[in-house]
Amino acid sequence: MRVRALAVAGAVLADALIWLVAHSALGIDLRIPDGPGSTTTSELLLPAVIIGSAVVSLLGWGLLVLLERLTGRAPVLWTGAASLVLALSLFAPLFGAGLTTGNRITLVLLHLTVGAVLIPAFRRGSVPDRGPVP
Repeated sequence: MRVRALAVAGAVLADALIWLVAHSALGIDLRIPDGPGSTTTSELLLPAVIIGSAVVSLLGWGLLVLLERLTGRAPVLWTGAASLVLALSLFAPLFGAGLTTGNRITLVLLHLTVGAVLIPAFRRGSVPDRGPVP
């Protein structure tokens, strides 16, 4: 549990740092698409980054706990699900209209950072695969 809690904190702090560097040091006006297919954008504020990273991290943790209770293959199933969610999360920053290149790079970096922190840490803190539950 300690590994997972530290991973959540690490993912949130890393994303906050990325936002601060992009916004303050590089002067990127961080924006996100207003919705699928939208050509308008909204400002991405630091509290939204912190809350979003925390919520996604905690949801991932909750899914892993649930899978650990239901199956002996929780780490494998969770890693597949987490990787799929990460891949799907990249569609908006990569293909959303109205975003600058700096925005796209920063948003992709925010998403990839959460995945890079959580996936290995949650797997490491998970119970080993026991094969199929009889």
